[in-house]
Amino acid sequence: MQHYQPYSGRGGRHPTYPSNRHRSRPATSYNTTSYPNYYRQYIPSNQGINPPPSKRRRAEPSTWHPDSLPRQIGEGSSSGGTSRPREEEPGFMSKDEIDRCSPSRKDGIDSLMEARLRQSYCSYLKNLGLRLALPQSTIATAIVLCHRFYLRRSHACHDRFLVATAALFLASKSEESPCLLNTVLRVSFEVSQSPEFAFMPYMIHSQNWFDQYRERVIEVEQLILTTLDFELEVKHPYGPLNSGLNKLGFSRTVLYNLAWNLVTEGLRSSLWLQFKPHHIAAGAAYLAAKLLHYDITLYPSFWQDFQTTPYIVQDVVQQLMELL
Repeated sequence: MQHYQPYSGRGGRHPTYPSNRHRSRPATSYNTTSYPNYYRQYIPSNQGINPPPSKRRRAEPSTWHPDSLPRQIGEGSSSGGTSRPREEEPGFMSKDEIDRCSPSRKDGIDSLMEARLRQSYCSYLKNLGLRLALPQSTIATAIVLCHRFYLRRSHACHDRFLVATAALFLASKSEESPCLLNTVLRVSFEVSQSPEFAFMPYMIHSQNWFDQYRERVIEVEQLILTTLDFELEVKHPYGPLNSGLNKLGFSRTVLYNLAWNLVTEGLRSSLWLQFKPHHIAAGAAYLAAKLLHYDITLYPSFWQDFQTTPYIVQDVVQQLMELL
């Protein structure tokens, strides 16, 4: 039996990365001692961290705050000054611009509500992707496609779970980890039975509800393609993070694992719409080091390896911390 595959194009090819389980966390203060247990398990140990012999000192987590980050991380670094204004970077927007220009504002959805809607479809995609045994790169691409879609379309007019299902189907093809549409639909139905993602009841009353669901997902898939102008390539921070930390000697360390998890947490925000992948990677690496009471900027090559500046890292770190 042939399964309908309305789009067969391929975007950029990315390596396969291990999946990370999503857990919701309450907002906390900036004191690192108040972070959730999920991250605090990493904090007591500096195993695998080898600071430069001539500069063995630790950061002071109790006094650190993102507002003072440019001053602190600029000390002794090879990069001073600030980055170019965000609007000069083609294809990227600032957080304020994204919040202000969102089509959902015209339908009465404020930025706080939109953030909740964004996190709900991120959680749904992680659950769906894990059940389908898809690689993390495919799940991440689906999430970013949804972010891009709602940058141009209102949440009030388009069911986020239908959009997310179609986005995952598209991502599985663009990331060369194809999954049959009927399989995606069947597993999405199972996921939808959770109270957190209840979006199917209005369809299952019909006798041919599965066919209707299938047709709706196909329609939304076409809408995503036209809305995004058939641009499905997504570059992720996992590659730059792996490369940068390897150069600094942090491969297979606690810091590496924590930074990787922070990048995955960052998918719940609009960071992918604001920054280049290596900028997000730099912010995750810096924050991971701070949570471990370590100053990664003692390595002068940090700025060159991640091709970033203190100004950019401050912004990324601030938004990552809002998710913890």
